[in-house]
Amino acid sequence: MRTALGALLAGLLLALPAQAWEVGEFKHGMSRAEVEQALKTWNFSKTLSVGNDGLLVYDPPNHPAGRRFLFTFCNGSLVAFDQEVEPAFRHFVIIASNYSNLYGNPLKVIPYTSVIASGEKNLLAMFWRKGADYMGVKYVLYPSSEQLSMTWQISNNCWEAPR
Repeated sequence: MRTALGALLAGLLLALPAQAWEVGEFKHGMSRAEVEQALKTWNFSKTLSVGNDGLLVYDPPNHPAGRRFLFTFCNGSLVAFDQEVEPAFRHFVIIASNYSNLYGNPLKVIPYTSVIASGEKNLLAMFWRKGADYMGVKYVLYPSSEQLSMTWQISNNCWEAPR
């Protein structure tokens, strides 16, 4: 009886929906091949492998869509997705405000300044948590440009989330 009850409880726990992010057709745990297959319908101009664990897909700067996605894998599974949006501080404030309204105060705030070849790089990143998921917004100022991205991450054994 105890074994049957234990098996039933284990089965119920496995049947519960996993807390995991899903953005469009991209969701945590997908293999690189599954991500590449899903990307075929997006018709990105460029695809670039980034190290052993990353895949960057983007359109050239003069393309009207201006899309740019970064997929990060750990042990063959998708653990992070970054989507760039039009860089404007106003957009950063709107995204951060929306996340704060949905999830409360940020779990982690990362202010960071460093020196790169072309000058100074300044970053402000904010992360919120819902279950096992981390949602965030990153705003980076470079000497002659800026970058704004939204990120979805999940804890993994390759690096500490959020980052």
